[in-house]
Amino acid sequence: MQTIKTNFHTHCQRCKHALGCEEDYIKSALSSGLTKLGFSDHAPYPNPDADFGNRMDFHELNDYLETVEELSEKYKEKIVIRKGLEIEYLPKYRNYYEELLAKWNVEYLLLGEHFYINARGEYANTYEMTSTEEYVFYARTVVEGMKTGLFKALAHPDLYLLNPYAWDDNCKRAADLIIDTAVSTGTILEYNANGFRRGLRPYPDGTRYPYPDERFWYLAAKAPIKVIVSSDCHEPKYVWDDAMELAYEKLQASGIRPVMDLEMQ
Repeated sequence: MQTIKTNFHTHCQRCKHALGCEEDYIKSALSSGLTKLGFSDHAPYPNPDADFGNRMDFHELNDYLETVEELSEKYKEKIVIRKGLEIEYLPKYRNYYEELLAKWNVEYLLLGEHFYINARGEYANTYEMTSTEEYVFYARTVVEGMKTGLFKALAHPDLYLLNPYAWDDNCKRAADLIIDTAVSTGTILEYNANGFRRGLRPYPDGTRYPYPDERFWYLAAKAPIKVIVSSDCHEPKYVWDDAMELAYEKLQASGIRPVMDLEMQ
């Protein structure tokens, strides 16, 4: 059983696909013995044309940040609360990411690449890739994001492997690009427990969880990278659950010793 408990990947009902308000997650964290909880709900984009769904509306952003600040003060004697956001890296919005950190006083950004730039230079959905060749374009977008230095960690770096294809050279090439860049930029890679909650699924090369993928993490274990375990909880009861315990168990069995904080200064 994991003794020190932290989680920096937490959603709430604002993103339209999670349950519970911010305080519900704090209460769950306290009951589970967490010492630190970071909120990272899906960030909106300021441009109404960039409506990717499954995220808060832009007009809610200020209230979200103020709510987390107020709760941080309210519970400061019991738990450390951090104020973050999860967002995709899309090159045209780089100034916006900088503003979130500098002007909106967001403590950290998680790079969660649910959309990427494909071979045609268009936005493409990570959950709907048409072949493993797309994995490399996903990785290139992720790499560009990590190189900005704006993101503390890369959420579910192996998310691309949930698509219904067998492992091949493109899978490894994408993994190598991501892992090598994480090393060179000092970006923390996230071992995401939510993949275990999705359950085992059949793939052309066997039954497995959609992520974390053991083959990706076998490669990662050979590199001098920092890895953090996160819940990616969308319900308060998942702040800390069996999936989190399993994540620590499997990660440590791979030879990777996780860090417990995003090292925010």
